[in-house]
Amino acid sequence: MSKFFPFMTSKKRRQVLINKEFQFKYIGRVFWFTVVMIIIGGIFAFLFISFLFMQLEQDAFVTEYPLVIKAIFATIAIQVLLTGVFVYWEGLYITHKIVGPWVRIKRFLEDVGKGNFSLRLNLRSADEFQDVAKWINEMCDNLERLHIEGKLCPPKENNGE
Repeated sequence: MSKFFPFMTSKKRRQVLINKEFQFKYIGRVFWFTVVMIIIGGIFAFLFISFLFMQLEQDAFVTEYPLVIKAIFATIAIQVLLTGVFVYWEGLYITHKIVGPWVRIKRFLEDVGKGNFSLRLNLRSADEFQDVAKWINEMCDNLERLHIEGKLCPPKENNGE
């Protein structure tokens, strides 16, 4: 089976929810955002089609049937377009809250790796990974203390290896 489907291996992830609070926070945001977009789209479609039917007389409905179908498809197209724009915006917002801190953490750790132990990592209060920043800062406190006490080994010279 895994020959044809390499992603289906015996080493499947057993734990789907790794960090429940973090995952449910963003799953909930996407869920409620989708519900709101469906409701707004439904209201928009109802109002648009109701307006169209008010313009047509009952007998004219049969002769104007292609117009009604076009209106329904236009309503769906507008709803899909608006939903796409809002999903794109929400995706940028969510990923910004995750990727932004990771980029800052990466740059910070590169500086610490060069021996600058006096730095401290500060993330915006609304960003994710506040706990990781706290642990990294505690690690830097310990490294700085060990460096001052002379208990920290100097980095090994890389002789072109």
